[in-house]
Amino acid sequence: MEQIKMLTKTQEKILGVFASKINCKFSINEISTLLKKPYPLIHRSMQELIGKNFVIVDDKKLLSVNYRENLAELSYIESERLRDSLEKEKSVKLLIKDCMRGIREDFFIFLIFGSFVEKKKFNDLDIIIILENNEKIEPIEKAIQNIASNFSFKVDSHVISRESAHEMFSKREDINILNESLNKHLIVFGGENYYRILSNARR
Repeated sequence: MEQIKMLTKTQEKILGVFASKINCKFSINEISTLLKKPYPLIHRSMQELIGKNFVIVDDKKLLSVNYRENLAELSYIESERLRDSLEKEKSVKLLIKDCMRGIREDFFIFLIFGSFVEKKKFNDLDIIIILENNEKIEPIEKAIQNIASNFSFKVDSHVISRESAHEMFSKREDINILNESLNKHLIVFGGENYYRILSNARR
């Protein structure tokens, strides 16, 4: 089993930026500005992340997350992003708890995506559930709808199969919910599998 690589707090913050915008590229200066940290600190931390294959550099010296490796660490970074985002959202945390109980599957991925991720106030919540196959979609859709009916905000749920998720990711130029999720998502459950499907779809 691959050993989890140790990260500094600064490196975790840097990866948090990359994980929030999987499709985007940044300069070191942009990361420094976004995190309000000194350039030398970000530069030094970034060199280590590049050396450990967390971050890749293109020919213009722009940086992006390497979503093909270090999946356990990226999943941890995603869990920290989720925790920070839901800190004051008790109703959403309760919805998540109920949904997690309602999805009795060995394999699933649970995402929040769309406007909630970036807005401090929200009227609706968009979620994606990825399941192993099509057979389970209808019962899980019904379970989520029943749970959502207990909450004051609107829940738009999209339940799809792993195969559909793979197909959506593979069509890089298409506008679809999974391509949209790359730069506007919170992973509730299944972070490693989310990145694995993305990586396999874009080989």
